[in-house]
Amino acid sequence: MSLKKNFIYSSILTVSKYLFPLIVYPYVSRTLGLSNIGIVNFIDNLINYFMFISMMGISTVGVREIAAVRDHKEQLSKTFASLLTLTIITTVIAIVVLWIAMYTVPKLMPYQDLLYVGIVKLAFNLFLMEWFFMGVEDFRYITNRSLFVKCLYVVSVFLFVREAADYKIYYIISVCAVVANALFNIVYIRKFIRWDFRHIDLRPYYRAFLIFGVYVLLSNVYISLNPVWLGFVKDTDEVGYFTTAYRLHNLLMAVLLSFTNILYPRVSNLLAEGKKEEFWEKITTAFDAIFLFAFPTIMFMLVAGPDLLHIVVGDGFEGSYLPLRIITPLVLIIGIEQILVVQILMAMHCDNTVLKNSLIGAIVSLALNVVLTPQMGANGSAIVWVFSECAIMVLSIAAIYRKFGYLPPYQRILAYLASYVPLLVLSMVVYHFLDNSFAIVSCIGVLTVAYAAINEIYVMKNKVVGQLLHSLHR
Repeated sequence: MSLKKNFIYSSILTVSKYLFPLIVYPYVSRTLGLSNIGIVNFIDNLINYFMFISMMGISTVGVREIAAVRDHKEQLSKTFASLLTLTIITTVIAIVVLWIAMYTVPKLMPYQDLLYVGIVKLAFNLFLMEWFFMGVEDFRYITNRSLFVKCLYVVSVFLFVREAADYKIYYIISVCAVVANALFNIVYIRKFIRWDFRHIDLRPYYRAFLIFGVYVLLSNVYISLNPVWLGFVKDTDEVGYFTTAYRLHNLLMAVLLSFTNILYPRVSNLLAEGKKEEFWEKITTAFDAIFLFAFPTIMFMLVAGPDLLHIVVGDGFEGSYLPLRIITPLVLIIGIEQILVVQILMAMHCDNTVLKNSLIGAIVSLALNVVLTPQMGANGSAIVWVFSECAIMVLSIAAIYRKFGYLPPYQRILAYLASYVPLLVLSMVVYHFLDNSFAIVSCIGVLTVAYAAINEIYVMKNKVVGQLLHSLHR
């Protein structure tokens, strides 16, 4: 399938991953209330962190290794069986550790019923196997299956979540969506491989599996562990504030990450075939794609983000407004970091460098969490996240320059920033004359789109926009 079609399917998939929960979130937040939302998010983020333990580095190593052998069915089946076996081992370990924590950590004991539901999610997550389908670039199947299950999820939430006491039902429905996706995948994957574990070989994969697993665990300290830490040192209300801001931010990141998701198997395949010149051309395209989306999005969210959040979740979540503004620059920072870490360092098999950088980023996160979060709550968690991502980005830039003599296009970044400052000023002027959230979001949204279109085509001359316009005229 072409890169363009993969991008379209991956964009739909990634946007739906956050859009569907965002469709139900306004209803759920109003129905369950801040405290119950905080409880569910506290438990779910804890489960998600154990999922990172169970998956380790499979999301990266799996895509890379499957992409390398996708045209050789026998080797594909053997590689799949070996990688899945590694994941089975770590999943069992994660479930055992979580079960012990449920009965030994006092803070978790009141939520044992939700944690048992979370264990089901942890177990079935093993069979989602998205890494395999991304490796063979079957984004159409992933997208169609995901949309079907998400539609069932939305209908179920509106049917069965009717009052504040239904927060447990809400979590059960969320877990059922994972179970349904896993069952579909177990059946569909037989189109590509044979379920045969007689010839597994863990030796070629376990080192990278563990290294990237540690990277995932460390890099997610400030994403999934931050809400858990908030729940321990503050309360579930602060968890609700942070995770509400985080959910809206994730929707903004959806299209951006969809591009890096589909580009990773492609650049890995290019490197496997020795096409390094084409590899660096893809990296240049990736930067322009990020700039196209990130800069106008940041300007819009800095001004109108809180009003957009108010439209989505309603009253009672005012504590999410400042954290949302604090994490808004991460749209650009994480976008650049994804190219540096995923598209360059991981694709070039610089495993130790990735691990070292993520370790330093995690140390920064843990140190700042101890200092800031107990006093500043959700605002402190947001600051911690920004500084941690910046640390990893800077370390990755330095490593890539040392190894390959390559620097990100920093002059173009500065030019982009200068070109969008007038939009920020204009948006603030418009904001000053409006007092309704819907009017603010609508007017500044239209202004942002119009300004960005003119700026990208005539001022910055973005290559991605040029390619899109060229394809439309063909």
